[in-house]
Amino acid sequence: MPVPKSPTSQGPRRLLRDVVYEQMLEAIENGTLEAGERLNDEELTSWLGVSRTPVREAIARLESEGLVEMAANRYTRVASLSGSAHDQAAMLLAALHTWAIDHAGEAVADARKVASASASKLSAGIDAHEIEAYQGLQDAVAELIAGFDNPLFTATEAAVRGRVKFHAAAADATIDWDAAGSSVGALAKL
Repeated sequence: MPVPKSPTSQGPRRLLRDVVYEQMLEAIENGTLEAGERLNDEELTSWLGVSRTPVREAIARLESEGLVEMAANRYTRVASLSGSAHDQAAMLLAALHTWAIDHAGEAVADARKVASASASKLSAGIDAHEIEAYQGLQDAVAELIAGFDNPLFTATEAAVRGRVKFHAAAADATIDWDAAGSSVGALAKL
């Protein structure tokens, strides 16, 4: 007997490791998992309701993005905030974002519209030098980048963006507020 098909489509299936990664990334970004906090596999698997494998895969990905630190047989923890980590990643991210804004006309119209609307809401926060607005700007440009339909560009930008957003809160991070203001202004005009 053939297996009946569901009458409603739920969209493309996603790998559990990607879902766990996104949940952990969000928890790091919103402060649920704090900088320097130890990560215990058992606690994470219980919290996320998954087995150890997707948790370990997500941790490895977060480590490659500079958001988790590991030392074999010693610790796994959320990375400590680092101004130099922000500054190095921000330099690369600025180049990616400059290219995206310069080529915005090549992105699909919906992506331009969403990025523009997001940026318009951030202008006052950027002018006031608010970290949350700076982090939001990174996400607004990412919305534009998604409109290029270039998975390599999108994945590279996402990995660097996570590092920039996380480490922006470091006391010694150097944020170029003038460049952020220019970017938010250019995005808002799309």
